[in-house]
Parts: sequence; structure tokens; C-alpha cells
Amino acid sequence: MDIVSDELPAGSLFDQIRARVRKSLRDGVQLDMSTQESRKLLRRHVNSKTNFVFLFVDINNSTQMSLSLQEDRFALLIQIFAQEVSVVVSGYGGYVFKYVGDAVIVLFPAGHDPKKACVNAMSCSKAILGVIQNIISPIFGEMKLPDIKVRIGIDYGEVLVVVYGKDVQKAHIDILGSAINIASKIASITQANQILVGESVYNILGRSTNEGVYLNNVVALREITLDTAKWNYPSNLNVGSIYRVYEYIC
Repeated sequence: MDIVSDELPAGSLFDQIRARVRKSLRDGVQLDMSTQESRKLLRRHVNSKTNFVFLFVDINNSTQMSLSLQEDRFALLIQIFAQEVSVVVSGYGGYVFKYVGDAVIVLFPAGHDPKKACVNAMSCSKAILGVIQNIISPIFGEMKLPDIKVRIGIDYGEVLVVVYGKDVQKAHIDILGSAINIASKIASITQANQILVGESVYNILGRSTNEGVYLNNVVALREITLDTAKWNYPSNLNVGSIYRVYEYIC
């Protein structure tokens, strides 16, 4: 997909999402949300290092929502959000790695083509915003549920895939590395319905001018100024510098 095109599903796909969200509100989530495919992918890299783009997406002000909603209604809201994020992710070559509370952690394999993985992650993040803003939130409003906004953080890097146990097929599998941690930290400083990406992604996509990275002749990434009292993670790309963060202008 063109990264600067309108990422919102149209026509029959738009109607399918609306119908599924309405049915999920009535009957519960409709789709299999297993993380089995990501585990299969990771098992091929056990005890080795590999490159991924990581995308963290979580609901802004979810704690406040949990205090104002009955537990079953709040749980259903989270489940529907995670369901629809999962659908979008699969359409961009991503894999859901984990569901953690109100957050979905996604990985995009980047061993062969890091630039494509970065572009896919950014396109996916834009599509997620479109689905939430134009489909899910309006339907939630009709049902007297809170309007939801999300925060998205993206980063790229090499990680180690590890298992906790002897049986690779059954043991818990996990990822260790700074990239997944920094993606989480980036998401935590993101404002509602904002997408921020790390310096590693910026460098892969290529510098253009002092204004930022251009994609398809449009400025897509622009550096943001951060409070060093709250953001002081060192750059592994520029020794002695703080790790830079950029806003995706979509």
C-alpha cells in the first residue's frame, strides 16, 4: 500500500468491520485471536539473533475507562479493540506477539528487507488509527461507550529469541533486546492518536533534509523535542547522544 494514501478500508471491507464490531458488542468477539503464528515464526529463530520492527499500540486513558465502566463492558471494549487491531496487522504482514492488558504488541520480520518492514509497520499504524477513529469509536458512541484513542510507538532492531524450557515446541518463548523495550517506552510518551517512531526506523527510511524524512514527496517523519528529564535513553547509533524520536505525520 502507498504509505501516504488513505489507509481507511472502503466499500465492502468497511461494512464488514462495522458489522463485526456490532456483532461483537452483542455476542462477544468473533475471531480467533491466537498468537500461534508469531510463536511459529519465533521458533524458527530460537537462540539466535534476528531483526524485527516492533509496534506497540495501546488505549489512551484506559485506567480512567476501567473506573467508569462495569468490568464486563470494559473487558469487551478491550477485546474488540484487540480483535480489530489484529485484523489490520495481518493485512500488513505483521504478527501479534502479545496482548498485555489494553496493549497489543506486534512484530514485523525485518531480516531480509528492513525498509519494507518499517514502511509496513507505519502503514499498519495509520490503518489502525483509521479503523478506530472512523469505525470503532462512532459505534461505541452509539452504544454509550467511551470514545477510544490510541498511542502507537514503533522501533526497529536486533533481538535475541529465547525459550524457557527444553521442549522448543511447548516452552514459553520470548524476545530480549532493546528494540522491543524502546518501542514500549516510545508508546508511553505518545499523545492520543499520535504515532511516534524511533531513530533506527528513521535511519532505515533515509534522511532527506533538515525537515525530516520524505516518503513519496511528502514529509512523513519529523523529529520531536523531548524532555530529557523524562526521556534519557542513550542512542546506540550516535554515541553520546540521546535516542531520537520522530512523529509520523500521516
